[in-house]
Parts: sequence; structure tokens; C-alpha cells
Amino acid sequence: MPDRKKIAVIVAGGSGLRMGSAVPKQFMEIGGKPVLHHTINAFRNAYPDMQIVLVIPEAHRSFIASLLVSFDTPPSLTIVHGGETRFHSVKNGLATIKEPAVVFVHDGVRALISPELVRRCCEGALAKGTLYQRLK
Repeated sequence: MPDRKKIAVIVAGGSGLRMGSAVPKQFMEIGGKPVLHHTINAFRNAYPDMQIVLVIPEAHRSFIASLLVSFDTPPSLTIVHGGETRFHSVKNGLATIKEPAVVFVHDGVRALISPELVRRCCEGALAKGTLYQRLK
């Protein structure tokens, strides 16, 4: 597979209201680690050079420190503020991409994605799709 820039835009804007928790579900723990830890690791384990754009509401910025300490080697994250809706949050994340890349858009609380699935999706995109390029 040709070496292509890979970027995961992980949207994590939920508030956890339906779960009745003061902690947003993306920061709740599974196996002693925040849900987002597992999601981010799946992308990092698929491709160590994967760039991660994490889209969260500004009100959740205080949770980022606890997320970062959950990693042995903290990931390099681009933090972007979410928008009024999921559409706007994804748009904000995509706006950070400045050059052609294989782009994954993923819901941060869908933590059971595997590195193998990420690789298969990337390979399929390269074989059948086009690289994301911002429209001017």
C-alpha cells in the first residue's frame, strides 16, 4: 500500500444525559481506561503514523488531562471544539485537514473498532475511493 497521510477525525460530543451520568460517556471507563482511550488506540494500533483530530465540546476540555494520563505514551492530538450538531462537529474536524489524506470519521464512543477493520477500510478507500481534499 502506498504511504498516504491518514487522519482519524474522532467526534466525541455526547453529554451522557441519557445515561444519567455527570461524566460524559466518552470519558467513562471500560477496563480501567476511558472509552476514548480504546477508540484512539484502535486507530494508533492500525497505523502508528495516524494523525488524530479529537472533536469535543469546549465544556469537556477539562476531561482531556485524564484521558491523556490513561496512555503509557500519550498520543499527539489536535483538539477541535465541536459544533451545534454532529454535522457541525464533523465539519469543524474536517476543516483542520490541509492536504490530501485518507480520512476516517468515527464516533468516539464506538470503542470496539479493531485495528484490523481500520486497515481494511483504509485499503478499500485507497483501492476504490479518492483522497479527501478540501474544497476551496
